[in-house]
Amino acid sequence: MRLDQELARKAAELLGDTVKPDLRARMRSLPVMIQTSGLAATVAFLLSRAKGDDRENRDWKTAELILSDAAATAGIQITAGMPKSSLKTVADATPAKYVLAETRAIQLAIWLSRLADALVERPASPDSPDSPEGS
Repeated sequence: MRLDQELARKAAELLGDTVKPDLRARMRSLPVMIQTSGLAATVAFLLSRAKGDDRENRDWKTAELILSDAAATAGIQITAGMPKSSLKTVADATPAKYVLAETRAIQLAIWLSRLADALVERPASPDSPDSPEGS
C-alpha cells in the first residue's frame, strides 16, 4: 500500500462520514501545531481537550492515532491505547527517532486536515439543488 493510501485510510477511519465545523477547525490546525509546538505538545493539547480517558472522545482518538502511528513509524515501542504514558516514551526517544515520529505525525495531520475539509457539514444554501427552495 502506498504511504498516501495508508494515511488517507487512517484519517478516514478516525473522522467517519461527516465532520462538524469545530472538529474541522481543530484538524486544520494540527499540521501547523505539530510543526511549531512539536509532536509531544500537540498530543498533550489534544489529550487536555479530551477531559480524561474517554476513549470515545474524538480528541482522545486523534491523540492516540497520531501518537501510535508516529511511534510505530519511528520504531518507538509504546503501549497501545495508553497515549498519556506513551507520550513520555516518545518524548524520551532519541532525537533522530523523535524527528522521524514528528515527520510522520505531520504527514498524518495533513491528511486529517484534508479529509476534514472534504467531510465538513455545510449548511445548505437556498439556491442549492438539494434545498427545498431550489426545487
